[in-house]
Amino acid sequence: MEDWTKYLDDEKFVDWIAHPTTEKDEYWANFIKENPEEESKIRILKEYLGTLETSNEKLSQDQKQEILDQLFVKAGFINSRRGPIYLNFLKYAAVFVILIGTVIYLSTGKTKGEKPNMESLLQVSVDSAVDTRLILENDQEIAIDQKRSVINYSGSNNLVINKKDTLDIQNGDTTDDLQMNQLIVPYGKHSRITLADGSIVHVNSGSRLVFPKIFKGDSREVYLDGEAFFEVESDASRPFTVKVLKDDDFSVTAVGTKFNVNSYSKNDKVTTVLTEGEVYLTNETKSKLFGKGRKTTMKPGDLSEWSVSAKAVQRQMQVDTEIYISWINGLLIFRGEPLQDVVRRLETYYNISIELGENIDQQFKLTGKLDLNDSIEETMKNLAVSASANFEKNGINGYLITK
Repeated sequence: MEDWTKYLDDEKFVDWIAHPTTEKDEYWANFIKENPEEESKIRILKEYLGTLETSNEKLSQDQKQEILDQLFVKAGFINSRRGPIYLNFLKYAAVFVILIGTVIYLSTGKTKGEKPNMESLLQVSVDSAVDTRLILENDQEIAIDQKRSVINYSGSNNLVINKKDTLDIQNGDTTDDLQMNQLIVPYGKHSRITLADGSIVHVNSGSRLVFPKIFKGDSREVYLDGEAFFEVESDASRPFTVKVLKDDDFSVTAVGTKFNVNSYSKNDKVTTVLTEGEVYLTNETKSKLFGKGRKTTMKPGDLSEWSVSAKAVQRQMQVDTEIYISWINGLLIFRGEPLQDVVRRLETYYNISIELGENIDQQFKLTGKLDLNDSIEETMKNLAVSASANFEKNGINGYLITK
């Protein structure tokens, strides 16, 4: 038992449980790497202590005792209930309860609201798309061949494309079932869509936005794979939440504000940049200590990086937001940015491969801008000039930059 209670006697461990931070997560991750034999005990304590949830309700002693009993049984110490070891365990567990303040009974999982059937919605691959495609809830599909498109979809029978083409669309049934539409933007293109609540979403190339025909209930939820900039229509009674398709445990929520979310499937990170207002990032990971429902608040100018593999916000800092949102105006802006990072951004936008020759300094700092409305060849030419280099075609979808 001492192997278990020593962690409850460790001030760093108890503080981590009660008040987790990115730095503390990293400390204990490194501790586990250096002491792999301790991993199972730490994981079990995290698993079961992490099922506790906080509330404003103050518990009686009997309620606290019941919580401790359940923790005791779940941890597998049933055979020692009346002995001094058990009392020792209760002592440390009680310290934990005091530190976290008010606690309610063990959570058995909350019933979540209705979710769209993503499997049926993801039949169309972004990689295979040539034109921008708007797929409505009744499977009606509209193709838009312009490189930059503007869509006004109000949930009614009228759909306005590029401010001039008005289409009559079938409105479908009027049941309470969750009816979802999706906008697929192929690589090298960009689209702006106005949702039923008046919120505007700029969807970057190689991205998919899944959104409801109309927002119902007390929340507004959309799903993203790729990158999008959100201008959320203010509605304090119905928060606006962006969920990322590659990680159900992470979401970004706002009432009315402007922010960018980069969540391409091929990357482990989800990067959120806030330009106006306030948003909070929610970690709903069940296996984390108090991770479920834990929130990270962002202020204007903040950048936060969520790691899908680590299930945690791993980086937060102040940035020049224009660099991250200039794509909505068809520009790629860089200020003292390494060549290799600029290349990565172009690869994502155009879905191409760019190789830097051995004689190219990958850390060469670039300052300037590229027009994303140009052809790939014109963009590559401008990039090469900025880097004082040359470029050549390298395969079907590849380019090589050399001196």
